[in-house]
Amino acid sequence: MTSTGADETMAPGRIGWLARDRIRATALAMIALSVLWRAHVASRGFLAADDYVLITQAAESDLTVGHLFSLYNNHLMPGGRLLIWLTTEYVGMAYWPYVLLMAIGQTVLGIASFQLLRRLLQPSWLLLLPLGVLLFSPLTLEATTWWAVGVNMLPMQISMVLAVSAQVGYVQTRRKRHLVTLALAVLLGLFFFEKSILVVPLVFLLTAAFYAEGGPVRTIWTTIRRWWPSWLLLTVLSLGFLVAYLGGSESSVRRPESAGEVFSFLTQMLGSTVIPGLVGGPWQWLGAGDGAPVAAPPQLGTWVAWTIVVALVVATVRHRRRAGRAWLLLGAYLVLVAAMLAATRLGSAFSGVAGGVPRYVSDVVVVAAICLGVAVVGLARPPRTAGEIDPSAADGQPATPTDHREPVDEETRDQVAPPIPVQPVTTPAVPTAPPAPVRSAQPARVVSRPGVIHAEAPIDPEPDPVPEAPPELIPAPGPDAAATSAAGPGPDPASHSDPEPATTPDAVPPSREPDRSPPNDPSRPARPAQPGTTASGPGEPPRPGLLGALPERYREAVNVALALVLVAVCLGTAWTTSRYSDEWAAKSGRSYIDTVRIEMASAPPGTVFFDDPVPDNVVPRLSSPYNMQSRFFRAFGTRPTFVDEADHVSVLDGLGRIHVATIIGSTIQPGPQEGCGYLAATGQTVRMPLNEPRDEWHWVVRIGYLSSADGTATLRFGSGTAEFPVKRGLNQRFFRIIGGGDAVELTVTGGDVSLCTNEISVGNPAPKPK
Repeated sequence: MTSTGADETMAPGRIGWLARDRIRATALAMIALSVLWRAHVASRGFLAADDYVLITQAAESDLTVGHLFSLYNNHLMPGGRLLIWLTTEYVGMAYWPYVLLMAIGQTVLGIASFQLLRRLLQPSWLLLLPLGVLLFSPLTLEATTWWAVGVNMLPMQISMVLAVSAQVGYVQTRRKRHLVTLALAVLLGLFFFEKSILVVPLVFLLTAAFYAEGGPVRTIWTTIRRWWPSWLLLTVLSLGFLVAYLGGSESSVRRPESAGEVFSFLTQMLGSTVIPGLVGGPWQWLGAGDGAPVAAPPQLGTWVAWTIVVALVVATVRHRRRAGRAWLLLGAYLVLVAAMLAATRLGSAFSGVAGGVPRYVSDVVVVAAICLGVAVVGLARPPRTAGEIDPSAADGQPATPTDHREPVDEETRDQVAPPIPVQPVTTPAVPTAPPAPVRSAQPARVVSRPGVIHAEAPIDPEPDPVPEAPPELIPAPGPDAAATSAAGPGPDPASHSDPEPATTPDAVPPSREPDRSPPNDPSRPARPAQPGTTASGPGEPPRPGLLGALPERYREAVNVALALVLVAVCLGTAWTTSRYSDEWAAKSGRSYIDTVRIEMASAPPGTVFFDDPVPDNVVPRLSSPYNMQSRFFRAFGTRPTFVDEADHVSVLDGLGRIHVATIIGSTIQPGPQEGCGYLAATGQTVRMPLNEPRDEWHWVVRIGYLSSADGTATLRFGSGTAEFPVKRGLNQRFFRIIGGGDAVELTVTGGDVSLCTNEISVGNPAPKPK
């Protein structure tokens, strides 16, 4: 073949990479749509609450190990602190870098999740259903729009997917490289969020639920015994992390005030958040200032959501034996999450809404998607045919019957040819039935381990080459060979321990590529029935899909009902996301920062401010002292100048506008001398009562006075004193003082000065009325 011919032969494979695998193409389109949609929603908003605190801490610190591993609200998140420090250092207080980082995280999560579903589940279009739940569930909206949430939850979700995928790979192949990936995946999650410790029990429970048989005790024991290297590795990592984390953290465990509080929390978490969120809810949101809104579903929507979920669970459990374990896995993980939340969130001022906050349960979506896929699509299983032989028999040893076959991922199964069927020996007796057609295939590559036969992928190195089969064992093609070859090597129904639907891989090598047309496509070639069976007889595998062996007369009506439910869920998801987007777009912090920047650009030189808190709807008081303006604007390119004493002071109002400052608080009562008020000469102390007392606190004092000369004076307020300069003429002075009481005392301490005053105020700075 010439080089031109080779290029012509290879070009279609490169060009049609996506066209050959329509499931992959659709999945990538779904991932792209999800990322772009969520990025649009995120870009409508801005930084919020905890974002400002983390940015301020980054602006005030150098890039040190101490800063990276310092706790924030008892959260250990060195990975998040590293990203925030780099962004603050090189970009400043901006939002677009965080939107970009969250979009990258969503992309990685989507691709990793699709790869996991392809490895874990049977090849089927239905695996796009759990992928869609993971990509579009409203429960993950906060994790893809609010940076303080996304920097924790997105890495944790990625860690969950990678860890489960690594464990499934290890179960399927026993390759040690999967253990390395498992360890790295768990460390990735812990590097960003301490809650990622839940990945460890998740991996164990998933392995027990999907890959071990028997009752609860036998299942747990089998899981521990069979895959003990995984548990040894995860135990060491978990203990090391817990020792390091608990040694530097303060206990955040709280005791609920009553059993009713726990019950309200659980019903709110399940009824208002998790169940509606998994089917497109909550459809309505309750605003929470600059933070993300809280789920507030209507009562009717909650009941509809429960109906859909219960019907799905019942239908899948009746159709697929493994589905029951899948839903039990989801329930077990929900118990873990609820226990952690109840121990850390209840018994506080926010326990009344703790169950309605989606970000607390956004990791549940990953587990729900996996369990939904297993329940609807079914686990990937290795083929088991009569021709499979224990390699030990080839060495003259008796074949050992095996009760357990390790599951093989669908990508491996696609590339493993079925074993050589052995031609039966016949006698001249009169046949009672025509022989079944036999398919010719290449021998499967089999690796033997004690008590287990593992089908390995062609890419895995083979320790022992498999000898070619003798020619006499390869049957001649029968009259139905062409039809059988066109149908592709489907899995034998007997190869499944639970009744999983038989499906065909979507992409296989061209030489044995099966028909990819839908099962109901009229153009699909009919597969010849086996002798003695019918299309629905015991010789055929169960129908693929959720309907299973539903009678034909009901299938059309049920298909229409399922399509309507799916459309309703999609429309509900779009509506919920749209309403969330509107709530997220209203950001007081963005308006405040933009106004301050405009005002500062036009402010005259020498404009100074007293440090004051920013509005509560920008940074709440609970975040003190990081709600102070001097710290809030630390990452600004041009930040306001803050002082503790000045003759003329400005102040920022709640909208970020600059005003001339005055003091709102207590004032002195009018003085006895007409035209002067209170007269203080050098060395004399004058006591001036206030119209209302002040508690001991940090206050700002304004004094307006008329002085005969320059000098100094001292004002005493309870236990606090402050000295300030006095200028000749009519002037004023602002200064800070720490004290309290019902009167102030003024003493002229320097120079030959006579000072009159009738204006002394003690309180807080505020805009001067016009």
